[in-house]
Amino acid sequence: MLNLKKDQILLSRFSLNEMIGQGGMGQVWLVWDLELEIQIAAKILNPQLMSDPNRVKLLKNECRNTRRLAHPNIVRVFDFHRSEDLAFISMEYVDGQNLNVYRSQWEQISTSQIIKLIKPVINALGYAHEMGLVHRDVKAGNILVDRQQTPRLTDFGIAGAFKSGHHALEITSGGSLFCMSPQQLDNRRPSPSDDIYALGVLLYQMFTGYPPFYPDITRDRIRHEAPDPVNQRLRQLAVDTVVPAAMENGIAGMLAKNPADRPASMREIEAFFDRQLRPGTDQTMAPDSLTAGVRAQQQVSEHTEMIAPVSVIPTKVRKGLPVTLRSNRIKGTVLVVAFVFLLVGGFWLWQYLARQHGRQPAPEAPVSEQSQSESEKTVAPAAVLPKTTPDPTRLAAEKNEADKQLGEFLQLKQELEAKGVSKWGVETYRQMSLLADEADRLLIEKQYATAAAKYAAAVAKGQELVNQLEPVLKRLLAEGQVALEEGNAQLAEEKFTIALMMDPNNRIARDSLQRAKNTDAVMRLLESGNHHEKADNFAAAHTDYQEAVRLDPASKKARQALARVDDTIREQQYQQLMSEGLTALHNKNFQLARTKLRKAQAYRPESREVKDALAQAEQSMRLSRIETYRGQAAASEQSENWQQALNAYQQVLEIDPNVRFAVQGKQRAQKHIRIETRLNYFLQQPAVLESDRQLDNALQLISEIEAMDNKGLALKNRFAKLKRIVDAAQTPIKITLESDTFTEVAVYKVGKLGRFATRELSLRPGSYTVVGTRDGYQDVRKKIVIKPEQGPTRVTIRCEVQI
Repeated sequence: MLNLKKDQILLSRFSLNEMIGQGGMGQVWLVWDLELEIQIAAKILNPQLMSDPNRVKLLKNECRNTRRLAHPNIVRVFDFHRSEDLAFISMEYVDGQNLNVYRSQWEQISTSQIIKLIKPVINALGYAHEMGLVHRDVKAGNILVDRQQTPRLTDFGIAGAFKSGHHALEITSGGSLFCMSPQQLDNRRPSPSDDIYALGVLLYQMFTGYPPFYPDITRDRIRHEAPDPVNQRLRQLAVDTVVPAAMENGIAGMLAKNPADRPASMREIEAFFDRQLRPGTDQTMAPDSLTAGVRAQQQVSEHTEMIAPVSVIPTKVRKGLPVTLRSNRIKGTVLVVAFVFLLVGGFWLWQYLARQHGRQPAPEAPVSEQSQSESEKTVAPAAVLPKTTPDPTRLAAEKNEADKQLGEFLQLKQELEAKGVSKWGVETYRQMSLLADEADRLLIEKQYATAAAKYAAAVAKGQELVNQLEPVLKRLLAEGQVALEEGNAQLAEEKFTIALMMDPNNRIARDSLQRAKNTDAVMRLLESGNHHEKADNFAAAHTDYQEAVRLDPASKKARQALARVDDTIREQQYQQLMSEGLTALHNKNFQLARTKLRKAQAYRPESREVKDALAQAEQSMRLSRIETYRGQAAASEQSENWQQALNAYQQVLEIDPNVRFAVQGKQRAQKHIRIETRLNYFLQQPAVLESDRQLDNALQLISEIEAMDNKGLALKNRFAKLKRIVDAAQTPIKITLESDTFTEVAVYKVGKLGRFATRELSLRPGSYTVVGTRDGYQDVRKKIVIKPEQGPTRVTIRCEVQI
């Protein structure tokens, strides 16, 4: 799980403000860009997924795809950022909510309101298709509605290229199951028809509250089963409303299984929507709640993605409604009129902002002619239209091109103004602005093709300014250095300030600007340091010179003064440390002596004096440590703690591997440890002596211990105990077997004994199995356990049960 906090800074640039979204891949944060001083959003990948290259590629793919798109209804993506433990993309912040939440807040909504809400998304998808990209995850959750009720398409993470020559990754998998076309389910090459199918799913959900086949959404149903028509689904939900037949048929066409049966393009769907906005086609949808009966049906199958419903309910069962259905319809009509006025006002406001060329990355889209007041629409049959009427398809394409060129211009203008273009590219910048003003006028007059050409010319002028950046920057840096050498701090500061606007990360400009600002302060510090140096107050002189170098690292005078006083201080410290080190060595405080001498060596690494003193201190320390470990080893042997003795001898050998007493002591300790290990084994598990092999091992151990010299008291006591249990294991116990002279008797580990009435055996302690066999009778099997020091034992074995 991500552990991000408010006010945390990422990559020394992005300040986290508030988490505004969270999902399986990570989190989305509202962020303040400290460098550009703008508010943006950041989609941050969960650190646990950083090791998955496919997840990182998915995020990078979203950035690569969306950066190619400049459309007022597509959320802008700025860049991909990565550090050692984080990956994220920065994007435009949309102050609003996703379409699921937005739709659920409407008490009622008409067909025309849904069309007007979705139509900009269709335009954005058509633009993306023209750019060679298929979104492949069109759903309500990926559509944001800002505070001006403008829908914005987002999340191009799994977008795929369908036109050759494009650089987007071709992704054939991924997406939300409920909005995937049959072809997308089969991982076929991305096609605009996939988005057309998903748009049909979105409209179905907007009208009925749920996507097709909900709640039992399966791949097989998507591939082979036709969903219930919209009005039939509304009747199933007991919703008292009807969707216009044309709209119902249009949605069914988008949901066709065969791509050839779907609309040919988003432009065709957009034209269809325009026809649905004609007077008389509107229909108010019911409020967005569910009856208890409907909710009881909402069981999600294991194949179904969790979907936030855009729910609908019959008016007659809605509780707590403050007005009647009729008053609701009146209210809906008022809202439609208010919405139209807002759209028209937003259009003129957008034109004004575009003329002023604000800092927004992309302009709001102008309201299309179909978005004007219903009273202004006059739709005549195609046969009676004047011949001079522009082709709507061509006009829309020209308008889209003008919008695209405007977006590119605004972005370029913003980047140039951030680099202070008005201070170094005056004439070219003026020409660029004049071209843009002319393009604004043409755009307002709906001369889209000419406006696009003017915007393109303005972009070309802007590109000229971009090409001038490097030579102008070099010239400003050179002029600033000359002014600095001549003592003209004011002119130098002016040149370097402009250079920093052009390149905020230019180290030369930044450092030189600071030099110009600090010239007087540096001179005062040099005078003060010189005064302290003459008075042998070298610490104070060092402080002054060091501050002078910090203010002006390029000052040769300051650096020479600092180096001179540093040498003097180092010589004083060296002499002091040598004196303290030799004194400690004389007093046999070897640790302190070594510490002081090593510090002295840092000042004079090649000094023979300090090397000899260090060698003497090191040798004395080694001998002292060896004697300490020798005493520890002797005490451990005395107490028969052979592991501690072994550790002490190993410490000595690490200091000097040739010390004889440590080599011998290590061998002695290892031998005792091996014997104790084997001794413990037999003492803790005496039953193993029933095995002949283990009994031989125990006897061999007894021989080894008897051959040892200087056995300690603890070893002697344990050795005596081992001998007792070995003797017991070797002492046979008398066993009497009774039979009936008819039964054949055998004893495992002893042999076959034949038939008898009684038979005596002497057996070592252990476990034995006695078996009796007789023709015509069931076999008899008995297990006997003989323990050391056990008295005589009788065992009866005879076959008595006839077969």
